[in-house]
Amino acid sequence: MNKLANFIITIGRNRFYPYFCVLCVTLAFLYTDPFNNFNLRYAVSYAGAFCGLLCVILLAKRKNLGNVLGMLAVVAECCANFLGGNIGAGLPTFYYFGSHVYGLITWQKNLDSHQHVKVRSLSEQAFLYTLIFLIIAVFFNVYLTNAIGVDNTIYQLITNCFIFGLGVVAQLLLMMRYSFNWYLWVILNVLVIGLNIYTNNIIIATQYLIYLFNAIYGICEWKNSEQKQ
Repeated sequence: MNKLANFIITIGRNRFYPYFCVLCVTLAFLYTDPFNNFNLRYAVSYAGAFCGLLCVILLAKRKNLGNVLGMLAVVAECCANFLGGNIGAGLPTFYYFGSHVYGLITWQKNLDSHQHVKVRSLSEQAFLYTLIFLIIAVFFNVYLTNAIGVDNTIYQLITNCFIFGLGVVAQLLLMMRYSFNWYLWVILNVLVIGLNIYTNNIIIATQYLIYLFNAIYGICEWKNSEQKQ
């Protein structure tokens, strides 16, 4: 297991890793044939994916600059998700934007000598609060989706609800510097990939496939830092 973790960390720390991620999303965007069949949703998705990939890579590396790029990414991703009718995936982006502002401030106050944010461990009591908050967020999204009157299939509704709940909780834990946040991102990324394949957005699906690997990298990187602390 340690060898696998070290291998993942080696890939995540490689200087070519960000370029490879951006290349994958760019190829996915070109696959939609934007020059002959332009689609606003895909174009906005690409802009959000570009900033989002750099954001999550920097956050996994515990770099505060990731919060700045996160603000740009969530605006574009919010528009793309609403254009695709994915309300559960779109609503948390308003919250993400505010949380990145909070993260930018609080991370700056908790940097080590290498300008990396200091990691925290999640206590059993905090885990219980996290679980309760997740359940509340899931049911809150059911209410919002019905109130807005969005026509979702049962698969879209259920998946969007859990994406909403996991996203709100995972982002909160990330901004509060808890390493446990990356486990929730792994689950969320799997759900978003499936949802966007279902709603035919290959750009977001590719983006979150890379996010999935990056979340696994984040687990290894933050756990490594936690052990050293």
